[in-house]
Amino acid sequence: MKKSGLLLHISSLPSDFGIGDLGPAAFQFVDYLVENGYQYWQILPLYQTGYGNSPYNPLSAFALNPYLISPDLLFEDGLIDRQDLAVAQIPASNQVPFDSVYRLKDKLLLKASDNFLSDIEIYDFIESNALYMKPYLAYITLSKLYGDSDWQLFRNEHRSYSEALYDSLFRKYGRAMLQAAGAQAIAKDQIHRLHDYASSQGLQLIGDMPLYLSYNSSEVWANQQLFDLDGRGSRLHAAGVPADAFSQEGQMWGNPVYNWERMREDGFQLFIHRLKHALGYLDKLRLDHFIGYVNYWSVPCLADPATGSTQVPDNALGGTWVPALPADFFPLLAEQFPPDVFIAEDLGILNAEVCHYRDFYNLPGMIILQFCFEEGVPDVAKYPANRFIYTGTHDNPTLQEWFSNLEENSPSRLNLLSFVKENPLLFAGLGLEGPADIARSIHKVMCVIARMSGCENVIIPVQDLLGLASEARMNVPGTALGNWQWRLSGFDELFKIHTLCDAGR
Repeated sequence: MKKSGLLLHISSLPSDFGIGDLGPAAFQFVDYLVENGYQYWQILPLYQTGYGNSPYNPLSAFALNPYLISPDLLFEDGLIDRQDLAVAQIPASNQVPFDSVYRLKDKLLLKASDNFLSDIEIYDFIESNALYMKPYLAYITLSKLYGDSDWQLFRNEHRSYSEALYDSLFRKYGRAMLQAAGAQAIAKDQIHRLHDYASSQGLQLIGDMPLYLSYNSSEVWANQQLFDLDGRGSRLHAAGVPADAFSQEGQMWGNPVYNWERMREDGFQLFIHRLKHALGYLDKLRLDHFIGYVNYWSVPCLADPATGSTQVPDNALGGTWVPALPADFFPLLAEQFPPDVFIAEDLGILNAEVCHYRDFYNLPGMIILQFCFEEGVPDVAKYPANRFIYTGTHDNPTLQEWFSNLEENSPSRLNLLSFVKENPLLFAGLGLEGPADIARSIHKVMCVIARMSGCENVIIPVQDLLGLASEARMNVPGTALGNWQWRLSGFDELFKIHTLCDAGR
């Protein structure tokens, strides 16, 4: 039986506090999905974001984003009062004003954490999550002291993690560290409450795990031996992707690449712990940049003669493909997890080896419908059943933006028009009498195509269900700033749509 779901990040939910959160609107959205026959809600990574507010560039590979904590639930739990709620409110809009959110929620979270700590034994929480919690607390404490999360700017005694460093920092800054731990405990409680409610309604939460970690993150700082760094902790090679039709210089991500040999020595424990942690509050997990588990684009970082440290290049043109250790990693993955909890984000440059590991281990792959019309008129009914088909993802333009930007004689546009012309019964009732009608209703057309494909699982971004244009794009790959801001200002228009075929009506 075909299953379907919607893609909407938590931060994109409506709320009175400038950013979507894990509170009432999330539960309302679960109800909407269930009432309208959806089986999935897909979200982006929930980790605490770093530079650029990106969920894919987090300060920690484990710690949750405290700004997704719901003030409404804090009030219900007696951790703040009604006046605190009023002070933290921000006028509704379709963009997240991150600076305002951080300023107002920081005050709110401090009070909530203090009240939480008065009732809860937080030390047990820290110790039971010590693998990541202690380095995280030490790292964010140092980042505040230095006014920067770039640990290369820390003094030598602070450039690597140890239990002794944690103890030393705790003696001086213990209260602030406990408050941060309290916020993490609250965030964990709220995401588990949402997950439990979704599960009770028969809805599955699909999350996302980035392959790479931010250089300025507690995990890289605390586990430097697991990354391709020099003795000073500077990157020797950085991650990215090569040039393609969309980018002449490739994409220079800048993340440190892994030291795969050292990862193998401890049984890839960093990956295993990350996966187990995320699947504690999710039902499925999208493995972002799946090809990087098989081979990865590695760009050399050049030494700066003046400082001795290395510099990340401006582009990815100097990189090469380097093999990872898939023959060691994937058998271990299969021992620990069933394949149906994963979705392999197998986009980009696929070679036979990547396809082999995906298929041998029965990992469901992805199809992005926006990419399917460039080579010809596709026979979508023959698409593999075990693939998840998307009209687009957070990295794509919305369907309205995508189609409006296609050249008049572009292959994708001409082939899509041919598909509609060859399958008139599929689109009966949409009033498609010519190209202008198709352009106006392209989001409805593509939702119908995804629904009738051979894929058993269909995921539609909410922006495409609503037929929104460029203002609703979530992310432009390769740009560090100005992304991740779109959100719903309310549910009114969405709640008028009851099936995929009703999109945007």
